[in-house]
Amino acid sequence: MKYYIGTIIVIVFLTVISSCTAVQEATVFDRTVSYYREQGDTLKMRAAEYLRDNAKWHYGVPRLFSKPLNDDYKNFMAFPESKSDSVFQAYLDSIGLFLVEFNPIIDYDSVNSDFVCRNIDLAFDSWHKPWSRDVSFNDFCKYILPYRNSDELLSEWRSYFKQRYEPTIVDSVADPTSLYDVVKYLMRCIRRDVEYGGSMGLFNRRLLTHDQMMKLHWLDCKSCAHFTTLAMRACGVPCSMIEINWRFTEVKHYSVLFPAIGSNKRAFRLSVGDTLIYMGAPKDSMAAWRVWEQDYELNKSKLNLYHYYKDNRFIAPAFFESFTQSDVTNLMCKTFNFSVPVPDSLRNERYLFLCRFHNWRWIPVREGIVMSDSVYFNNATIRQWYRLGFADSDTIKTFGDAFTIIGNEDISNISNRIRPYNLTGDSILFRLAYRDNVCDTVLNRKILTYYWNSNQWTPVEGNAVLWGYNPHTNEYKIFDDSMRNSDFRADFYLFDISLPRWTVFYDKILGSPYGFIKPDDDTGEACLMQF
Repeated sequence: MKYYIGTIIVIVFLTVISSCTAVQEATVFDRTVSYYREQGDTLKMRAAEYLRDNAKWHYGVPRLFSKPLNDDYKNFMAFPESKSDSVFQAYLDSIGLFLVEFNPIIDYDSVNSDFVCRNIDLAFDSWHKPWSRDVSFNDFCKYILPYRNSDELLSEWRSYFKQRYEPTIVDSVADPTSLYDVVKYLMRCIRRDVEYGGSMGLFNRRLLTHDQMMKLHWLDCKSCAHFTTLAMRACGVPCSMIEINWRFTEVKHYSVLFPAIGSNKRAFRLSVGDTLIYMGAPKDSMAAWRVWEQDYELNKSKLNLYHYYKDNRFIAPAFFESFTQSDVTNLMCKTFNFSVPVPDSLRNERYLFLCRFHNWRWIPVREGIVMSDSVYFNNATIRQWYRLGFADSDTIKTFGDAFTIIGNEDISNISNRIRPYNLTGDSILFRLAYRDNVCDTVLNRKILTYYWNSNQWTPVEGNAVLWGYNPHTNEYKIFDDSMRNSDFRADFYLFDISLPRWTVFYDKILGSPYGFIKPDDDTGEACLMQF
């Protein structure tokens, strides 16, 4: 009997402790709200409510260096721009320097009310500066207030960057009310602390804390954008990190977006280096097929999409990065709205998608609205390979013909803007460059690839010539025996082929081809396709 009583006591005790922990987790942000309510500060109370309402799905991932970044390991800083990725990786392996990643920590488990209060107080202080005083409260919450940018481990980054950069702005900028001029100045300050190094993506692929990035010094484009976003927000500059998927490629690039809010009348972005580019300018107008904005505020419609029932139980993913991303493609390039008929059997589907062929599979890029016998899509970009799809349990199934959206001007007749991919007629010259399985002893080789024709993959074979590259002179030449002991290295095989316009290629064996085609007659674009 005593055994059973003791067991019951233990169970009750553990239940109470668990309940108390749950209550504590659920009230971390509530205590912050209550604190400002008691202080009579309504605006800060609303800011605390904003953080609380969006904190549920946020988390941080602890990432640590395998060894301290002291002077013994600073030699690797000489490598990023002068050595290849493979050489640089081999060097890091030789000194035992790598990144250790631990399990994610939910914000409710790691954030305390003191941390949130400090973040809010410092953010409000920066909000009142000359360059940001015209920013609305809602925009302040979205672009300045958040205590995290993505899934980095939380740190006291706001106080650090605020003390480091903010005091010098007024005396260093001719017009401190100009957000554009303030950003230009801050960028020069930031570039003294960190630099872009392409090879560093091998080392710090994940987002780090501010002090880790300062010690590392060399950062890839994502880390540069992350560092800049934190530093700018700490100084009261409204901004967000954006992920750009370059058109005609599968390459991702990260920049910092400065939206058209407050005194800033035109959105601009900051890329790697000290260059500011207005969104939608000629250089960028045809640059991307999609742009994601990193956002603390949850995308609730997408969140609802990934909630589903299984065996009568509610299932929701614990960690899903897209919950904190919103589509801002229309800021970067011209987009189109259109509709496509759907079969009768699919008109009652809850979700219908515009799907794009990406990394050898169809992925949903935008949800469509079904009206009558058609599905309508907004803000789609041109020159991509699309197909319609629908959600079937936890998979996406596609249907109908593949098609592309053409033209760079508004056309009232939809049929002139959407064309199927099984077109016949004029051919166009593609130059496919294969970098997989390159061997400097094989100067010519047969290339077998596949292209989409009449709703099926059609094989095509041709002779490919080996090309060499000199990294010192940035020169490309056809590779021959005389170049084996020179500065030229074997770089890719080039395969020329004439096929219908907008052809899409596929190759399981040789990996991802790069396709260069001449400028398009409809838009004047020269295209680079990479799949």
